[in-house]
Amino acid sequence: MLDWYARQMIVGVGNPLYTDDGFGPAVVSEIKKLSLPDNGDLKVLDVGLAGPHFLFTMVAEAEQPVEKMVIVDILDFGGNPGQMTKVSPDFLANEETGRYLDPHSWGGFKDPLTELSKRTEVIILGCQPASIAISDIDNESEDVDYWLTEQVTMAIPKAVQMALAEVGVEYGTTIKSEENLHGEQTGKI
Repeated sequence: MLDWYARQMIVGVGNPLYTDDGFGPAVVSEIKKLSLPDNGDLKVLDVGLAGPHFLFTMVAEAEQPVEKMVIVDILDFGGNPGQMTKVSPDFLANEETGRYLDPHSWGGFKDPLTELSKRTEVIILGCQPASIAISDIDNESEDVDYWLTEQVTMAIPKAVQMALAEVGVEYGTTIKSEENLHGEQTGKI
């Protein structure tokens, strides 16, 4: 069996160099700190930027289908910053109901997702961003902001719970961490 394969997957999508676009990887980082069942049924991956294009295609074409994939990312759905939502790939395909924010202007994201959802149950957990450095990307600025905004940082525990619930793992309401995302000591995130 391939190293990336599992019956269920939680994948964090995004780029931590562009403020709230790092939400998916931050959620995955917190999930990896937890003691989860190690039965080979669940894989938790930070797929970064190119992951959606490569991983989704690999999973869609794999001999053994993944049963469920939970994608965690930012999503501009018109909510309040830090607000969470759960959507299907069909939501992203409808320009009137939602738009998938792709700050890297890569076209074709929906195609691999559409192919994947033919064989795999796909759930998208989206967090409304407060800030993404899209203007920096458009202007080819070299400025980066490594920190999530406060509103989006506060959504991480909820996103962890939602992602784990989607794959049938129940976890408590408080997520403890040695450090928060800014490197400061904390008992809770």
